[in-house]
Amino acid sequence: MKIIIADDHALVRNALTFMLNAQPDMEVVGDAADGNEVFMKLENTLADLVLMDISMPPGENGLHTTRRIKETHPDVKVIVLTMHDEESYVREALNAGADGFILKSTTDDILLDGIRKVHANQRYYSGYPSDRLDEMDTFEGDSLYASLSKREKEVLPLVALGHNNREIAEKLYISVKTVEVHKANIRKKLKVDSYADLLRYSVKNHLVDF
Repeated sequence: MKIIIADDHALVRNALTFMLNAQPDMEVVGDAADGNEVFMKLENTLADLVLMDISMPPGENGLHTTRRIKETHPDVKVIVLTMHDEESYVREALNAGADGFILKSTTDDILLDGIRKVHANQRYYSGYPSDRLDEMDTFEGDSLYASLSKREKEVLPLVALGHNNREIAEKLYISVKTVEVHKANIRKKLKVDSYADLLRYSVKNHLVDF
């Protein structure tokens, strides 16, 4: 299977790459330091599965990226690999559509087992039985966020992080005028009037990390 690793720490990415490439059935085909980078890389790289960190500041939150990946690449599996063990994060991973949830403190064998099970179309949330997951999996979605286009969902976290129009245009390979149009549409669809409101919305919905 072909895997992309998303984590803001180079040492973690390198260690995971070394371990996964040593497996006869796994190959790391890319890595990224933030959510938006892994999404853009997935657009240009054939991959079966993404190992996704949750917190990758400053940048797009891993849960937000997971949601975008599942919307645009539903066949790509996503495993959230994190140090956060609170149940609230498990719920948010479920809500984002993650196929797996594994703690970074786990053993190599458990991680490899989880990756193989998810690749085999099994949901793998370490420590959580299937009936408990079904009980928690009740997310109905944010209709305002769902109304955004694919490109608007890419622009939104960059605006929230304070990037100006030219910086956003360069990151997404679009024109400044197009960025302005997207920003206007985002404000209208999310029903926000100011940058402060947009920032509050992004933080509340875990779209960005600082």
